[in-house]
Amino acid sequence: MSQAVPLRRPTAGVPDDVALQRPRILIVDDSPTMCLAMSRLLAGDFEVVEANDGDAAWDIISSDASIQVVFTDLMMPAMNGFQLLRLIRESVHPRINQLPVIIITGHTDDERMQRRAMHLGATDFITKPFDSLQLRARARSYAHLDQTTRKLQRATKALELESTIDTLTGLANRQYLMKHGPELLSFAIRHATPISLLRINIDRFNVLEQKKGEGVAEKVMVNIARIIASCVRSEDTVARIGRADFAVLMLGAGVASARATAEKIHQIMRKTGYRSGQTRFRMTVSEGLVAPALTESLRFEEVLKVAESRLQRGMREGGDQLIFEQESDSGPMMLPQEESLTLDEALVLVRAGETAKVGVQLKRLMIRLYPLLVFGNRQLDLGLDDGLSRMRERLKSY
Repeated sequence: MSQAVPLRRPTAGVPDDVALQRPRILIVDDSPTMCLAMSRLLAGDFEVVEANDGDAAWDIISSDASIQVVFTDLMMPAMNGFQLLRLIRESVHPRINQLPVIIITGHTDDERMQRRAMHLGATDFITKPFDSLQLRARARSYAHLDQTTRKLQRATKALELESTIDTLTGLANRQYLMKHGPELLSFAIRHATPISLLRINIDRFNVLEQKKGEGVAEKVMVNIARIIASCVRSEDTVARIGRADFAVLMLGAGVASARATAEKIHQIMRKTGYRSGQTRFRMTVSEGLVAPALTESLRFEEVLKVAESRLQRGMREGGDQLIFEQESDSGPMMLPQEESLTLDEALVLVRAGETAKVGVQLKRLMIRLYPLLVFGNRQLDLGLDDGLSRMRERLKSY
């Protein structure tokens, strides 16, 4: 037989009810009388914040994420309502640029002013004098709209985090890189296969957003993503891992081939021009490259950290830089991956006259080449028996 569980009384000092936060409304008007009247009408259902001009209102909107609806007059000193509305709609933050903004108009405001406000993105208008029912209805309706919009944004962001694809560029995202990067590094270590990581940042991308707007900036972003993807091999992993940040993970690419890829991206970026209206401009990138020496203890986070450090150095030096080695790097992992040169890479470097890098690894390369020379001598009857015997004796000492 079941026993009844006694009800517990609330512990002393703990409230029986948790007060739910009321929607937060911002009223912007240079008339203290108007602000006071609206505040009194809305105070029963909302938390009301007041600002007497656009400058003060923008400071509040930028710092207070709980603002859900903005009521603003048009004609004010300092920053007026038109300027405030433009700032809100051109913000790069969805929380701000999607805020409901209700314009307070008077009978003296002509239709042209209202059309201008609508063109700038006004959500609705309310005409003076207004009654309490009209004001509360607008406030409730748009506060509910803002709450719904925020829920959708959170749901969309959650779905994006679960996905492995960056929705803007179609590249892999950071989550994909952080999951598969360690797997590829582990494969490289087990099979003694070179691996390289290239970090890329679009120089002064935030300035482009501020001057040209988010729409133009995103178009430039997509084009740069295409440039990067076109410069790498089909088996390489290209990921967008931040607002203006990319990473390229190249399994099987030593320092020579990885650097060639980085330089190709650099050169194409320098030659690519953009046009917005009558303005023409170019964008550059900073790059940090690491081709680590492979050890059993090496972790992907370490490789990423070094690439990031080199990228930051390039950005500090003014951008448009490719940094592939750095004196301040410490530990064997940070050294260029000279011992991982393949025979094909060595031949490319010799043809290019860059024999110094090959010379450092020449003994190891010749040891790898010896079986092929023996096979070729036998198959093609080249008459190299004596030379190969001397070569074998010399290589034994290495």
